Amino acid sequence: MKKLIQSWRAKKRLQMVGLGILTFSVLLSAATIVLAFLNVFFVQLDAYSITLIVVAVFAAIHSAVLMILFYTNAQKAQLLVDNFEKVAAGDFSAEIEYGKGNSFAKVYKNFNQMTRELNSVRTMREDFVHNFSHEIKTPLFSIHGFATLLLEGGLTEEEQKKFLQIIADESDRLFRLADSALTLSKLENQHMSEDAKPLRLDLEINDCIILLEREWEKKKIEISSDLAPVKIVGDGAMLRQVWLNLLSNAVKFSHEGGKVEVTLRRAGGNAVVSVKDEGCGIPPQDMPRIFDKYYRSESAASVDGNGLGLAICKRICTIVGGDISAVSDDGGTVFTVTLPIS
Repeated sequence: MKKLIQSWRAKKRLQMVGLGILTFSVLLSAATIVLAFLNVFFVQLDAYSITLIVVAVFAAIHSAVLMILFYTNAQKAQLLVDNFEKVAAGDFSAEIEYGKGNSFAKVYKNFNQMTRELNSVRTMREDFVHNFSHEIKTPLFSIHGFATLLLEGGLTEEEQKKFLQIIADESDRLFRLADSALTLSKLENQHMSEDAKPLRLDLEINDCIILLEREWEKKKIEISSDLAPVKIVGDGAMLRQVWLNLLSNAVKFSHEGGKVEVTLRRAGGNAVVSVKDEGCGIPPQDMPRIFDKYYRSESAASVDGNGLGLAICKRICTIVGGDISAVSDDGGTVFTVTLPIS
């Protein structure tokens, strides 16, 4: 904010110097015209009188122009100060309306951009605190409850192992929730890829399939991949989160012994990746919200998750200039990611 004000003041000083020079030139020309007019029509006036009249007219016009400029700029500056005071008081919704010819247009534009970003950060912070605090209640309640039972004693060895496993599972759930929330928080403040370089997209996706081998073998899922050799310029580490999320979801929502199909092809200047499962599908009423943070469909209540995976995928696709979409029915769901090749 301090740099913004300093920049504005420096620009205003230069503009005032320029206006002063221009005003002096215009008024000097006007004085010359007045002098010529008086010499033609009022020759009876002596040189002293003519000079006095010219100086008086020049001073009057110059004073009027300066007063108008000062009053106009003072109003514009006061408007900016008033809105800065609103922001200082915590009102980040403050914005200044202005027209194209406004001399303060650039300053007002920067001010409006600043307040929009501040408001976005505050909204994100409040949303994070509200949603995160809500999501951690259930696992914390479970951990506290079963830990209390263990401390009270009187349990069989089998019960102790069962309760300890629940505590371990809920702790892991908390860890994954915190990790996903922090990842999404970072991505929401990021607007471009930080480490874009040439990479073989088919090899990246194949590596992710191998990483999840334990998951799909445990459910006896058949993975079918048809990956064309496609090279793109992108952030491999960031995109890997997309492939791992989509593949993990496909495995989780597929019935045991089901099939997951992964394809990669070129389409014009884009790389198109599709992940298809044979799960229960997403109800039509839930489709518009599947990429929202913390949103989980009722049909997914029995499947472990925190409602952040698809939101992370959506944000990453936006950052890299791509897109993600989904179609679903009771026979399964297909997620499609479109990425620019360069």
